[in-house]
Amino acid sequence: MRRLTAPFHSLAARDPFLVFLLVAAAIFALYWAVTANRETIDVPLSVQKSLSDDYEMMAGKKPDAEAKAKLIHDYVADELLFREAVDRGMHMTDKTTKQRLIDRVRFMIAGAPPEPSEDQLIGYYAAHRDLYRAEPRLSVDHLFFEKQPANAPALLATLRSGGTVKGDDFWMGHDLPDYGISMLRGMFGKPFLDTLEKAPTDQWIGPVQSTRGWHFARVRDRGASAMLPYPSVRDQVKQDYLAVETGTLVEKEVTRLETGYRIQVER
Repeated sequence: MRRLTAPFHSLAARDPFLVFLLVAAAIFALYWAVTANRETIDVPLSVQKSLSDDYEMMAGKKPDAEAKAKLIHDYVADELLFREAVDRGMHMTDKTTKQRLIDRVRFMIAGAPPEPSEDQLIGYYAAHRDLYRAEPRLSVDHLFFEKQPANAPALLATLRSGGTVKGDDFWMGHDLPDYGISMLRGMFGKPFLDTLEKAPTDQWIGPVQSTRGWHFARVRDRGASAMLPYPSVRDQVKQDYLAVETGTLVEKEVTRLETGYRIQVER
């Protein structure tokens, strides 16, 4: 130990200023090693102006010095938290965050497609007629019971003879006019819908069980599937057309990006 410290003491005795320089250099080197790789969070004037403008719009006045300091502090805090979230891989594991980033990149790739002409929309409508066909519809009367009624045959006979039967209250009412089959399926379940579709028109049947309870039901009227006229679905046609155009551009970019990766699909 003496052999290690003796030269240093000897040097200190001969030239204290040189020792000071060596110590200062060591401290600087340590500081540089710790801070050199630290990321920088810039708060340029353009960002400060944007923060001040947002504040003025919300508060109705320009921010004073204290408010500006708070705005900058909050901006830096958000940046720190965002970078911490990225470091923790939350952008890869949080589904909502991941989907937002995907959607943003999709828009960056495709941008806003050019406005389609009327001829293009009509052509798309004609080429995809199945997308714009109204589904079959039923108009249904029903009486609802939370539990299976004990005297079901007598109640059914009363209904078929034109009599009145009191059921339980139902949140959508007891008259379901011109309901699409997908809506009826969602409300009552597929087995219930299957029974209605097979039932004779204008005749009470039941009790039929649904996902909500028990019903006596009567199909008053049926509407077949029909093509929806172009004017009534033009907005939807336009959305579908633009979605296809955007999807084509995005798919082209995805194909290019795939060349930079090795895709492994576990079997």
